[in-house]
Order: sequence, then C-alpha cells, then structure tokens
Amino acid sequence: MQAVTGKDLKPVAASLSDYQRFKFRDKTFPGIIKSKSCSIEGMLYKDIDKQTLELLDQFEDVAYERCLVDVQIDSKTEKAFVYMTRNEYRGLLGDEEWDLGEFKRKYLSFYLRDISKL
Repeated sequence: MQAVTGKDLKPVAASLSDYQRFKFRDKTFPGIIKSKSCSIEGMLYKDIDKQTLELLDQFEDVAYERCLVDVQIDSKTEKAFVYMTRNEYRGLLGDEEWDLGEFKRKYLSFYLRDISKL
C-alpha cells in the first residue's frame, strides 16, 4: 500500500463471505469472484481519502472494477471497496486459488521492484 500511495496506512484483518480468490494465468496477482459458501481472509484499509482512492484506481489493472461490498471485521459487518475481477476477464483466471503466503515467498520482492518503476 505504501509503495502505491506513499502513505503508511495501518490495515485491520477482515473477511469477505461468498467470494473466492484465484490466480490469474501468467500473473502473480489474484482475481476475486463471487463464489457461494467460500470466504476470503484479507486486510482492510480504513479511512482512505479521495486522493488515495484515485491513486489506487489508477494503479489497479484493467481486469478489476471497484465494488462496494459487505466485509466482516471481528463480529461486525461494514461496507468497503474491493477490487473485483470484471466479468469480461474471468476467463483469464485459472483453477488454482491464490495464496498470500506463496505470493510473499515467491513474488513479493519482484512485484515491489516492478511497481517502484511506475
């Protein structure tokens, strides 16, 4: 987040019910789609200002659209923006679920290097 926005924002743990995260074929980043009885664990950045949101919109790949959804934080439900896979790009998703731990081990350093060139 800091590499993209220049801000040191502190996330909170959150989950997203009835969605699933898959690997894009030939990419290191995930795609999120609706999927009954599944859930995604992730991080939520609160209090994002308009300028930061615009930076994130510019950064995200064309395969995503920003959607307002319900996320769970502890036992509460809150509205939050999530970048979902656009319908026309769903065919680029593979069958394998995307794994944050694998991403960190194998790709994070390269990913950060590449986005620092933007």
